[in-house]
Amino acid sequence: MFTYRSKVLAVLNQKGGVGKTTVASVIAEYAAIVAKKNVLVVDLDMQCNSSDYWVGMESAPQATGGQLPPLHPDYDGDPDLDSRSNIADIFFGKAVLPHSTYICEERGFKHTVEIMVGHPALLERINSEYDNSSGKIASLIIDRLGEFLHMEDVANTYDLIILDTGPSRNPIFRSAVRAATHAVIPFEPEEKSLQGINAMLQVIQSENFSRSDDTQLKLIGLCPNKVRSNTNIHRSTLEMLHDELGSVMFPSDVFLPQSTAFPERDLKGISPRSIFQISEQHVAHKQSSAVGKFVIKNIFGK
Repeated sequence: MFTYRSKVLAVLNQKGGVGKTTVASVIAEYAAIVAKKNVLVVDLDMQCNSSDYWVGMESAPQATGGQLPPLHPDYDGDPDLDSRSNIADIFFGKAVLPHSTYICEERGFKHTVEIMVGHPALLERINSEYDNSSGKIASLIIDRLGEFLHMEDVANTYDLIILDTGPSRNPIFRSAVRAATHAVIPFEPEEKSLQGINAMLQVIQSENFSRSDDTQLKLIGLCPNKVRSNTNIHRSTLEMLHDELGSVMFPSDVFLPQSTAFPERDLKGISPRSIFQISEQHVAHKQSSAVGKFVIKNIFGK
């Protein structure tokens, strides 16, 4: 077992399509631009949406998942590194290089966001090979991400590490849960999107059974996403959840709305890029600020 040194936020939900990548990116942007933190995003989802958003993936129709991580611009032939350095490499005993993003010193930002990109084929290989492994081998794999993210050098480099996870409870997902110090569960306030909530609450509860009192995985809360406040179904669903779950929910005024401002960030070459660079009066900016402020306060206490 490793020592928890870094602050690691896992964005979790076994239901796909609830906006884990959007929530992860909003928190990363807020943390760097507003809260003045150096941030590392780690893409553990085989779809690699975070990787594509922050640095772009290469189209590769013949490869698993139809894409490959980009060639790393700083790769110099080091045999300990892969030319397409990605987070899966640490599970194979290799070093890994983070990629810079548009939130960097060269573009005038005092605090930065970096990303360790995913690799669809290698992440799938890890999940398939170790899902049926012996308990001892599987345990080593599950601890590997935490061992890496909580190294002193990593903890001293980044104020916050954000894990964008996939929807399946596979070895990579379990590795993310084991590495995390904090968790956020995004969901869309519709019945089909609520099915994974209890399962995720059980995952966190089960994980904490194996941890000491001072290393408990803290659930920051359930984060409503794609909220349409003008619809009865969303209003009534959120009211019901606040009544039933209380403090497990984000405060009633803290959520991300359904807004074109979020998918517009995915357009190549768009400017401004960040939600926090558009008008402060825009509902997406206001609500993203509320989400970011709430999460950062729960992690750092201010």
